[in-house]
Amino acid sequence: EESSRAGEAGEAVELSPGAAEDAISLEQGAGSATEATDEMNHSGAASNADPAPGGSRTKRKQAKAKAGKGKKRKKGPQEPTPYHLASSVKEDHGDQLFSVQFNPFYEQRSDPKYVFAAVGGYRVTIYECVPSGAIEVLHVYVDPDPEEMHYTCAWSYEPETLQPILAVAGRNGVIRLVRPAEFSYGKSLTGHGQAINELKFHTIDPNLLLSMSADHAMRLWNLKSGACVLILGGEKGHRDEVLSADFNLDCTKIVSCGMDHSLKVWDLDTPAIKAAIKASSEYDRTASKRPYTVRVEHFPIFSTCAVHRNYVDCTRWLGDVLLSKSTDNQIVCWKPGGPPRLDLNEKRSLYLGDTVTVLQRFEVPKCEIWYLRFAVDRGYTTLAVGNQEGKVFVWNLKVPSPAAKTNRIMLEAKRCNSTVRQIAMTKDGSILVAACDDSTLWRWDRTTTPSSGGPSLQGSDGEDNE
Repeated sequence: EESSRAGEAGEAVELSPGAAEDAISLEQGAGSATEATDEMNHSGAASNADPAPGGSRTKRKQAKAKAGKGKKRKKGPQEPTPYHLASSVKEDHGDQLFSVQFNPFYEQRSDPKYVFAAVGGYRVTIYECVPSGAIEVLHVYVDPDPEEMHYTCAWSYEPETLQPILAVAGRNGVIRLVRPAEFSYGKSLTGHGQAINELKFHTIDPNLLLSMSADHAMRLWNLKSGACVLILGGEKGHRDEVLSADFNLDCTKIVSCGMDHSLKVWDLDTPAIKAAIKASSEYDRTASKRPYTVRVEHFPIFSTCAVHRNYVDCTRWLGDVLLSKSTDNQIVCWKPGGPPRLDLNEKRSLYLGDTVTVLQRFEVPKCEIWYLRFAVDRGYTTLAVGNQEGKVFVWNLKVPSPAAKTNRIMLEAKRCNSTVRQIAMTKDGSILVAACDDSTLWRWDRTTTPSSGGPSLQGSDGEDNE
């Protein structure tokens, strides 16, 4: 009823603590050994029991008789599991949860907190991962438009007050800025002609926000002035929906991908774009009689269709190389440039665009639909993605052959059998949260080995353990 009233009044509403408790079904207590053990089931399991001697049933029976009645077979030492299931949450709206993101700035405080946001339908929910392993609800917001369907969210902060800002957007093409410290929505940003598929904040300037849209373009916004600084698209831009993009480490380049099967790299380190960003910071909408002049960038510095043959729905920088994913059951690690393809005719070569060098291919079973997003921690040590069956796959990126099947760990919970739309992880990869189509969130905590104190990337030995 509160949500319905919010839609009619055209105002954002935060649910009261009591209403938030009723709206979210918390399934905690998985921190106990019994319940966590019951929920977990890791892949790569191999029994430590001694193989039955002999090749026939008779010989095996004889071997059992010799072993003695009632004696228990000894198992070898169990390898620790990489992550254990800590808890899960189910929201009551029944809509798909398309996006989940941790707030990286809370983790940098002297008393770090693991706060994340999840969006589904017209609701925005902010949670905290507490040390006990539980997931606690902090705030719940509803969009003024009850027909809105949120697809994405991203975190930043106000430079003057250091208060957090959460940007959310979706089907309506409107970017709303949630200010949790004030329990309200701030200003809204409009300009895209269609849905917004992803949001990404500049990692150096917290006022700069990049939005990727179904209108075939990306827009760079300045939250300080509310101005649209730059439009990336046009003559040599994407020819279909832009699904994902990412800033490189020093924010001088953007990589983007979309439904046109292409990946493009855009240069932000040009005098014209730098001047446009500076001018947008000084622009005062109330004092100026003219609207801000938006710069349009038509030409990327790199463009290719040679990596994937279908929708490219997620891409991330990994240092100087790139990761991207399509609907072909794999994440590809690649870099721009490579030897020319002499086996292609001129027309095919022109379609594929610039050459690439594929470095690694991370196989992901049952990952054949689009809009499934992977995550990489900020230290570039861990890669994680979910699939259509509710399973989560994790790779250690610091080993010599990170894409090897022996390095791939599968996390599985008995009641998690819905499509995992996105994975979010903390700065060090110690906590993973998976957002699913059935309105559930699943928290996985990294298991550390007593001897090394670091993460273990070994599979279980056939029995679930905490």
